[in-house]
Amino acid sequence: MTLNELVLIVTSIVLPVLSGIGSYFMSTKKSQKDIVQLREQNKFDLEKLMNQHKMDLEALERKHQMDVEKMEIEHKHKIELMQKEMENKLGGDLVGGMISGVMNSPEVRSQMSKSLLQGMTKKKKR
Repeated sequence: MTLNELVLIVTSIVLPVLSGIGSYFMSTKKSQKDIVQLREQNKFDLEKLMNQHKMDLEALERKHQMDVEKMEIEHKHKIELMQKEMENKLGGDLVGGMISGVMNSPEVRSQMSKSLLQGMTKKKKR
């Protein structure tokens, strides 16, 4: 083997090996960049989801608070209606009891009898 043949064989072996090593390093570097980029994107997506989750929780809390306030208002309104009904019933019972008490008293009965008799005698005279 001559020196030319030996150089030719070495160059034909060394150049593809160097090319392969270079390709390996370039692909490794590109893969690392892609991994870093994916991690950053995942971090951004995670933060976005966490913020959305936080906003959803706050919206649910506001909705719950509004529902509680609505229920409290309805309850107060119901209590007021019940109080007014009770007052009206008590007032009616009181007035009815007073009127029946007055009507059952002997003085009022005798006065009513006199008035009725006077009214009947006036009609007969006419």
